[in-house]
Amino acid sequence: MKTTNLSFANQVILGGGIVCLVFMFFGFAATEPLKFVLGVFVGGICSILNFKVLQWTCEKAIKMPSGQVPGYLQTRYFMRYLATGVIIYIAIMIPWLNIIGVLLGLVATKVSIYITQIFSKKGVSTKEA
Repeated sequence: MKTTNLSFANQVILGGGIVCLVFMFFGFAATEPLKFVLGVFVGGICSILNFKVLQWTCEKAIKMPSGQVPGYLQTRYFMRYLATGVIIYIAIMIPWLNIIGVLLGLVATKVSIYITQIFSKKGVSTKEA
């Protein structure tokens, strides 16, 4: 049987999708499950896209001259967080989205990073150090 190793970024993206599905499953216990599930979906998509933009930013920054990197990274950082703020504002204003669901979707990628790190540490032997 052939096994494939996913890159860290792909593990995080896949894990973010799985975390969103788990959040959606628990959302059916909410007062308005459809709004909650849509909120998690919107937040999860935005979170995954935000992570992908971060990946592209880092890849591009590595190839840039060192003098341009700080300004480039600061600008991209600000733009990503501004976009997240706009998403939260829109979620508050749109009545068919649950803001708690959107916020949970937005943290799905972060939860996925923690889970990925926990499972990758289990495969590392402490005797190697």
